[in-house]
Amino acid sequence: MKKNKNPWIPNRGIGRLVSQETNISDVIQELTDRDASPWLGLIGFVPENISREAKGANNADLLVTSATNSAIVEVKLGHFLSEDQQAKYEKLPEKIQLFMAALQSDSKRIDPLDARWQFISLGELIGCWTESQDEFARLLAERTVAVIHDWDEKISGVLAPSDSDERMPVEVLNQKFLARIVTRRMAEKLIGMGLQAFAGTTSGGGLPLIQAWSPMRNGNLGQRFIAEVRWWESKPGGELRIGVDFKPETGEKESESLRRAAYALARSMEEDIDFGSLHAKLQIENSRLADLIYRTKPSRPKPKGDWELVLTHGFAGSALEGGRRNSRRQTNPGFYGDGALRFQAIASIDFSNASAGDLVELICMSLKHLRDSEPKIAAL
Repeated sequence: MKKNKNPWIPNRGIGRLVSQETNISDVIQELTDRDASPWLGLIGFVPENISREAKGANNADLLVTSATNSAIVEVKLGHFLSEDQQAKYEKLPEKIQLFMAALQSDSKRIDPLDARWQFISLGELIGCWTESQDEFARLLAERTVAVIHDWDEKISGVLAPSDSDERMPVEVLNQKFLARIVTRRMAEKLIGMGLQAFAGTTSGGGLPLIQAWSPMRNGNLGQRFIAEVRWWESKPGGELRIGVDFKPETGEKESESLRRAAYALARSMEEDIDFGSLHAKLQIENSRLADLIYRTKPSRPKPKGDWELVLTHGFAGSALEGGRRNSRRQTNPGFYGDGALRFQAIASIDFSNASAGDLVELICMSLKHLRDSEPKIAAL
């Protein structure tokens, strides 16, 4: 909590090179050009050619071919293989082998029942060249594998159970793409608990975030409580945001009635959408989690501007003087949030003591706090 150093450490040398998927693919191509023999133990044949972004194979990261065999290797580092992308690959002839190469923690991306795809960890794949007879290939592989193993170790430690000797705090994730990988795993866990969840990045600065929603008592999936964790940019740590988050029904637009309903509920829960209330509850129900959050200033901002105008017309219809665009920076209702349907309070999180499991638990307990605090007759 007392540190002010930038949490994101710029990669250097090989680390900077291989922190991008395209560059990792280039490294693998270079290793293959110098010595193709390590592929035999991985895919069952020694390739005669390795192509990058092969146009005849859905622009595959790597197309590895011999006279009689073909394999595609899709390299992923902090990004998803979309359903559309996966479907396009699976339409290719059955004789083409399909491989996903990623960090070890992403092995769950491949369904074990999907016979078409096989997973290879990047450390295992590139590690096959550490015994190459080609000296340059061997040295390049050794240095690259050392970087990848460091990433794998950090991710594994952050995801380890709280009572494990391998456990590490999320503060060790000093690359944004590593934090994004961890948030994806957190989202999977939250979804497995029956919550809506999303792992992504902030729209303004590309910072990792994990969000989860729980429906209100009325069961309307568009009227929800939200708890989210966002990483900070310029200092170690992050923040927990809790509150109300409504959204229009599918096919509908944001309306005045929906804005007023969300705001009315948030106002009726002002004492509960607050750091002090949440912290007090955690001290009773889970003191370990209570020790992870803190706040040195009010957890909600002071109201500013004409919120009634926003309720009536929305931000799009409530331009400022001179036609300037209105937003939560210029007009806010006494809550943090984005748009006109989200109303939140903020608490700071001590990332030097919190694991990914702790953050998942904190999100769940925050949503429980909001559900327990929902008025019996919601102000809708």
